[in-house]
Amino acid sequence: MKRGFKGLTAMLVMMFLFGALHAQVLENYNPKIVIEQKYELIPSAVLAKVNLNLEDYPMSSFQLEFPEKSAVFLGEKLWLYASSDTSFIISLKALKELGGERTQSLPLTVYKEGIDSDRLSVKKGVFRNGRPVEGGVNVPNEQLREKDPVKDFMILAFVVVLALVALFKVTYPMVFQSALRPVSLFQEEFSEGSSGMKLFSSDVIFYMLVFSMLMSLFAFSFLHLAGHGILDEYLGDGLNSLLLIWLSGAVLFMVMSFLKYLWIKIFAVVYHLDKIDFSQFFYLVKSLMLVLLILYIVVMGFYLQGYAAMDDIMNYAVCLFLVVYLVGIFRLFYLMLKKVPFKSYHLFSYLCSSELVPFLVIVKLIVG
Repeated sequence: MKRGFKGLTAMLVMMFLFGALHAQVLENYNPKIVIEQKYELIPSAVLAKVNLNLEDYPMSSFQLEFPEKSAVFLGEKLWLYASSDTSFIISLKALKELGGERTQSLPLTVYKEGIDSDRLSVKKGVFRNGRPVEGGVNVPNEQLREKDPVKDFMILAFVVVLALVALFKVTYPMVFQSALRPVSLFQEEFSEGSSGMKLFSSDVIFYMLVFSMLMSLFAFSFLHLAGHGILDEYLGDGLNSLLLIWLSGAVLFMVMSFLKYLWIKIFAVVYHLDKIDFSQFFYLVKSLMLVLLILYIVVMGFYLQGYAAMDDIMNYAVCLFLVVYLVGIFRLFYLMLKKVPFKSYHLFSYLCSSELVPFLVIVKLIVG
């Protein structure tokens, strides 16, 4: 029994030593990787570089890992383009042939917008056989200059939204002053009106169209940049497909906005507040419109600079949007106290039914 146990132990030790010999790291270059940034609106990482020692351990190999869509240079020459996350092993001898027999040190440079050192690895050692290069060697120059259709779409769509805002200002200057000026949110006025008739006027429909298009664009950006993957299958079909998705989303948000007004209208009739239902609805719409414009400008600023953690930026933007929405509901409560004839707890009950319930549904959809 003891002999069998000793034999098993010896076998395990030999297997460990065999694995160690074939996966032994001699030099870890990861702490030596230097990330360089470009400084425009905000700092943005664009390349990583490290010098490879080709003199020591001539029988060793390099274990290399590159993130997707990165161009890898050895010295001044393009070596490969990693179209997907790529990991492989190459011998020191092969690298020396690429750099020249007398080469003792070879600079390795990786170009990628928003490159992160955590997704890049360079190690020298004795390794098991690795996978072949997946990125494709001698990639055509056209692939390196491939445009991002999503970025082009987001810029084009936002320009369209801004053009519609400018057209709205020219066509309805009086409504523009009360609807899109930030100072209007801090006014103590809360006017009564004829409710339903106003909703279907040309100026309000135009305003709701712009609001819905901006909401759709913000939702598209959140789904794409936060990495949810819902729209990934449509992103490769070109600009026309993206525009169709955006406009379809705008129609959906417009229908949801009118349903939200109908929801408010029902509770306003129940609580005998049908004279202020439109003012209540429009106050929150214009508040959200302004915060969406500001948030999207900030998001585009980070995105165009190649900021790596766009998922965090979008999560912060959505959280800020929801916070403003909630603050708008409580400010609505404060403004309506001066207009509503019954006690505050009745008003709070009305706002819980007409505003907080839809708000909680939206939060649940986003969190879920």
